[in-house]
Amino acid sequence: MKERRTGRIALTPIRTRLLSAVLIAMAVTLCAGCSASNRNADNAASEPARPSALISTEMSAGKNPFEVAGIENPQAFIDVFDTVKTAIAQGDKAEVANRILYPLRVNGPSGSEKIQTRGDFVKRYDAIITQPIKDAIARQSSDNLFVNYQGVMVGNGEMWFAGSADTPQVIGIIAINHDFDGGLGH
Repeated sequence: MKERRTGRIALTPIRTRLLSAVLIAMAVTLCAGCSASNRNADNAASEPARPSALISTEMSAGKNPFEVAGIENPQAFIDVFDTVKTAIAQGDKAEVANRILYPLRVNGPSGSEKIQTRGDFVKRYDAIITQPIKDAIARQSSDNLFVNYQGVMVGNGEMWFAGSADTPQVIGIIAINHDFDGGLGH
Protein backbone atom coordinates (compact mmCIF):
# COMPACT_ATOMS: atom_id res chain seq x y z
CA MET A 1 0.00 0.00 0.00
CA LYS A 2 1.39 3.41 -0.96
CA GLU A 3 0.76 6.75 0.66
CA ARG A 4 -1.04 9.15 -1.69
CA ARG A 5 1.20 12.18 -1.17
CA THR A 6 4.71 10.75 -1.18
CA GLY A 7 4.41 7.43 -2.96
CA ARG A 8 6.34 5.74 -0.13
CA ILE A 9 5.17 2.51 1.41
CA ALA A 10 3.15 3.14 4.53
CA LEU A 11 4.77 0.81 7.04
CA THR A 12 2.31 1.27 9.85
CA PRO A 13 -0.67 -0.45 8.14
CA ILE A 14 1.58 -3.26 6.88
CA ARG A 15 3.06 -3.82 10.31
CA THR A 16 -0.42 -3.75 11.80
CA ARG A 17 -1.67 -6.33 9.30
CA LEU A 18 1.37 -8.52 9.83
CA LEU A 19 1.04 -8.33 13.59
CA SER A 20 -2.68 -9.10 13.31
CA ALA A 21 -1.97 -12.12 11.11
CA VAL A 22 0.64 -13.43 13.56
CA LEU A 23 -1.69 -12.93 16.53
CA ILE A 24 -4.57 -14.66 14.74
CA ALA A 25 -2.32 -17.60 13.83
CA MET A 26 -1.16 -17.87 17.44
CA ALA A 27 -4.74 -17.70 18.73
CA VAL A 28 -5.89 -20.39 16.30
CA THR A 29 -2.97 -22.62 17.31
CA LEU A 30 -3.64 -22.07 21.00
CA CYS A 31 -7.37 -22.70 20.64
CA ALA A 32 -6.74 -25.90 18.70
CA GLY A 33 -4.47 -27.12 21.50
CA CYS A 34 -6.92 -26.06 24.18
CA SER A 35 -9.88 -27.74 22.54
CA ALA A 36 -7.90 -30.97 22.19
CA SER A 37 -6.99 -30.72 25.86
CA ASN A 38 -10.59 -30.04 26.82
CA ARG A 39 -11.83 -33.03 24.81
CA ASN A 40 -9.36 -35.23 26.66
CA ALA A 41 -9.84 -33.65 30.09
CA ASP A 42 -12.51 -36.16 31.05
CA ASN A 43 -10.11 -39.02 30.31
CA ALA A 44 -7.12 -37.43 32.07
CA ALA A 45 -7.93 -38.89 35.48
CA SER A 46 -8.31 -42.41 34.15
CA GLU A 47 -5.60 -42.50 31.48
CA PRO A 48 -1.92 -41.85 32.10
CA ALA A 49 0.04 -39.66 29.73
CA ARG A 50 1.35 -41.58 26.73
CA PRO A 51 4.38 -41.08 24.53
CA SER A 52 4.08 -41.04 20.75
CA ALA A 53 5.52 -44.57 20.36
CA LEU A 54 5.44 -47.64 22.57
CA ILE A 55 8.51 -48.01 24.76
CA SER A 56 9.03 -51.64 23.68
CA THR A 57 8.87 -50.65 19.99
CA GLU A 58 11.53 -48.00 20.47
CA MET A 59 13.73 -50.39 22.45
CA SER A 60 13.32 -53.11 19.78
CA ALA A 61 14.51 -50.58 17.21
CA GLY A 62 17.67 -50.02 19.26
CA LYS A 63 16.56 -46.64 20.60
CA ASN A 64 16.71 -45.43 24.19
CA PRO A 65 13.24 -44.01 24.93
CA PHE A 66 14.50 -42.78 28.33
CA GLU A 67 17.51 -40.85 27.03
CA VAL A 68 15.83 -37.45 27.41
CA ALA A 69 15.41 -38.26 31.12
CA GLY A 70 19.13 -38.99 31.42
CA ILE A 71 18.64 -42.73 31.81
CA GLU A 72 21.48 -44.53 30.08
CA ASN A 73 20.25 -48.14 30.05
CA PRO A 74 16.60 -48.59 29.04
CA GLN A 75 16.45 -52.25 30.07
CA ALA A 76 17.82 -51.39 33.52
CA PHE A 77 15.03 -48.83 33.87
CA ILE A 78 12.36 -51.39 32.87
CA ASP A 79 13.81 -53.84 35.42
CA VAL A 80 13.64 -51.22 38.21
CA PHE A 81 10.12 -50.16 37.18
CA ASP A 82 8.88 -53.77 37.19
CA THR A 83 10.57 -54.44 40.56
CA VAL A 84 8.93 -51.37 42.14
CA LYS A 85 5.54 -52.23 40.64
CA THR A 86 5.73 -55.78 42.02
CA ALA A 87 7.07 -54.66 45.41
CA ILE A 88 4.26 -52.14 45.87
CA ALA A 89 1.65 -54.73 44.85
CA GLN A 90 3.08 -57.13 47.45
CA GLY A 91 3.52 -54.47 50.14
CA ASP A 92 7.28 -55.10 50.25
CA LYS A 93 8.33 -51.88 52.00
CA ALA A 94 12.02 -52.76 52.15
CA GLU A 95 12.25 -53.49 48.42
CA VAL A 96 10.51 -50.23 47.54
CA ALA A 97 12.84 -48.40 49.95
CA ASN A 98 15.83 -49.93 48.14
CA ARG A 99 14.61 -48.48 44.82
CA ILE A 100 14.55 -44.84 45.91
CA LEU A 101 17.15 -42.20 45.11
CA TYR A 102 17.37 -40.36 48.44
CA PRO A 103 16.35 -37.85 49.48
CA LEU A 104 12.86 -38.72 48.23
CA ARG A 105 10.69 -35.67 47.59
CA VAL A 106 7.10 -36.18 48.79
CA ASN A 107 4.64 -33.50 47.73
CA GLY A 108 1.22 -33.01 49.30
CA PRO A 109 -1.30 -30.30 50.10
CA SER A 110 0.66 -29.12 53.11
CA GLY A 111 3.80 -28.69 51.03
CA SER A 112 6.86 -30.70 50.18
CA GLU A 113 9.11 -32.74 52.39
CA LYS A 114 12.19 -34.85 51.85
CA ILE A 115 12.53 -38.36 53.19
CA GLN A 116 16.25 -38.73 53.86
CA THR A 117 16.75 -42.43 54.67
CA ARG A 118 15.43 -45.91 53.99
CA GLY A 119 14.46 -46.23 57.64
CA ASP A 120 12.40 -43.03 57.52
CA PHE A 121 10.71 -44.21 54.33
CA VAL A 122 9.82 -47.63 55.76
CA LYS A 123 8.38 -46.00 58.93
CA ARG A 124 6.24 -43.67 56.82
CA TYR A 125 5.48 -46.14 54.01
CA ASP A 126 1.73 -46.28 54.57
CA ALA A 127 1.44 -42.49 54.61
CA ILE A 128 3.60 -42.14 51.48
CA ILE A 129 2.49 -45.10 49.37
CA THR A 130 -1.23 -44.45 49.66
CA GLN A 131 -3.98 -46.22 47.73
CA PRO A 132 -3.96 -43.65 44.88
CA ILE A 133 -0.19 -44.20 44.50
CA LYS A 134 -0.68 -47.98 44.52
CA ASP A 135 -3.48 -47.70 41.97
CA ALA A 136 -1.42 -45.45 39.68
CA ILE A 137 1.52 -47.83 39.48
CA ALA A 138 -0.74 -50.90 39.21
CA ARG A 139 -2.47 -49.37 36.16
CA GLN A 140 0.76 -48.16 34.55
CA SER A 141 2.20 -50.18 31.71
CA SER A 142 5.91 -49.85 31.05
CA ASP A 143 5.01 -49.47 27.38
CA ASN A 144 3.08 -46.24 28.00
CA LEU A 145 5.30 -44.28 30.35
CA PHE A 146 5.61 -40.52 29.89
CA VAL A 147 9.23 -39.40 29.62
CA ASN A 148 10.70 -35.89 29.66
CA TYR A 149 13.82 -34.10 30.89
CA GLN A 150 12.53 -34.30 34.49
CA GLY A 151 12.33 -38.08 34.53
CA VAL A 152 9.85 -40.85 33.88
CA MET A 153 6.30 -40.29 35.10
CA VAL A 154 3.86 -42.89 36.42
CA GLY A 155 0.16 -42.23 35.93
CA ASN A 156 -0.67 -38.56 36.09
CA GLY A 157 2.45 -37.66 38.03
CA GLU A 158 1.87 -39.69 41.18
CA MET A 159 5.40 -41.11 40.98
CA TRP A 160 8.59 -40.06 39.17
CA PHE A 161 11.71 -42.07 38.39
CA ALA A 162 15.14 -40.87 37.27
CA GLY A 163 18.72 -41.98 36.95
CA SER A 164 21.61 -40.82 39.12
CA ALA A 165 24.77 -39.17 37.86
CA ASP A 166 26.79 -42.01 39.42
CA THR A 167 28.88 -44.50 37.47
CA PRO A 168 27.40 -47.04 37.19
CA GLN A 169 24.09 -45.22 37.05
CA VAL A 170 21.49 -46.00 39.71
CA ILE A 171 17.83 -45.75 38.74
CA GLY A 172 15.08 -45.13 41.26
CA ILE A 173 12.07 -43.21 42.49
CA ILE A 174 12.75 -39.50 42.98
CA ALA A 175 9.32 -38.11 43.85
CA ILE A 176 5.84 -39.03 45.08
CA ASN A 177 3.01 -36.59 44.44
CA HIS A 178 -0.17 -36.92 46.44
CA ASP A 179 -3.56 -35.77 45.27
CA PHE A 180 -4.04 -32.39 46.84
CA ASP A 181 -7.55 -33.37 47.92
CA GLY A 182 -6.36 -36.40 49.90
CA GLY A 183 -2.92 -35.52 51.03
CA LEU A 184 -0.01 -36.90 52.91
CA GLY A 185 -0.75 -38.12 56.39
CA HIS A 186 1.58 -37.14 59.25
